[in-house]
Amino acid sequence: MKVIIIDDEKIAIDVLRIMLNQLEQFQVSIKGAFTNVMDALTLLEKETVDIVFLDIEMIDTHGLQVAKQLLVKQPSLQIIFVTAHAQFAVDAFEIEATDYLLKPVHEKRLVKALIKAQQKWQLQQIETTSTKTEHLLYAHIFGSFYLLDAQQEVVKWRTRKTRELFLYLWFHQKKPMLNAVIIEELWPTLDFEKAASHLHTTIYQLRKLLKENGRKDPIQLVNNHYQLNIKIASDYDELIQLLERQKHDEQSIQQLLNCYEGDFLAEEEYPWAMPIQFRLKQMVLHLLETYIQHTVVINSLLKLNCLQKMLEIDEFNEHYMFLLLEFLIEQNKKQDCVKCYKQIQEKLREIGVPIPKKIQMMYNDYMARA
Repeated sequence: MKVIIIDDEKIAIDVLRIMLNQLEQFQVSIKGAFTNVMDALTLLEKETVDIVFLDIEMIDTHGLQVAKQLLVKQPSLQIIFVTAHAQFAVDAFEIEATDYLLKPVHEKRLVKALIKAQQKWQLQQIETTSTKTEHLLYAHIFGSFYLLDAQQEVVKWRTRKTRELFLYLWFHQKKPMLNAVIIEELWPTLDFEKAASHLHTTIYQLRKLLKENGRKDPIQLVNNHYQLNIKIASDYDELIQLLERQKHDEQSIQQLLNCYEGDFLAEEEYPWAMPIQFRLKQMVLHLLETYIQHTVVINSLLKLNCLQKMLEIDEFNEHYMFLLLEFLIEQNKKQDCVKCYKQIQEKLREIGVPIPKKIQMMYNDYMARA
């Protein structure tokens, strides 16, 4: 098992390093130990790691936020939180952490965590093999778009239009699309004959690319209608399944937060994708609002994550600003309140809008009491 340690206390790193090296029943290879989070993120860009031991309460940052950054770099990475505060134990599982350890770490508890990590890794290998058998490709849609082949390598596109045509056919995969409709959506400024020529060329390039990735007949053409004929897993499918659930619990809400890394094809700026992007954004916001408003008992960290995600999605929403600041005040997080207020101030200044009176009054009242 390839391991890294992140903790802002060097002595804690040294103690854990010694304990790991003494466990002969596991093949542990410590690839790095960091007091600086950015150094750890840099390493993950170069090398695959199985487990990270991560301190939750660090001076400059919170381990739960760091965990999200780490998982963006390597989604299969297992997180084992290390904390001196028992109250964070439940919070640790909100991002599907493998385990948590309380400081000072005891050998028996460390062994138990590593056994759990080993079992989870073996299960992941089985699931990965099954997924690769069923799906040749995986499309990451939210935020930055990329397509992974069966070897988990990023697919390279010959042209931007080949990339866009793939996404258009992928999204409309359940129904054949008339060539004239595709032309109108993807080449609206060209005359029909020229646009039709571009479509035929791009279809050829896309077919060739998909055949190179294992499909014999990836695009079907029937009566001037094109349809993608290939199984593709995606984070879009995962989000839709979550949105369609009748009931939500802490786990499903955290899964949604992790899945919605950014807007639908946020970096692509395709006109045909804009209505889809807006609709999905509103559905996610509605679900999160409903959850925090109507859930009687709610994990404080999960509620914070929900509020932060809502404001991330709709960054100028004054109501979300109010709710976030109100929550931080309720939690008596003075430093976080000050930071949040300054961020609200800066964000509204961008559009020339003063801070709403109810936000100003709530903040002033709290600071006078704190």
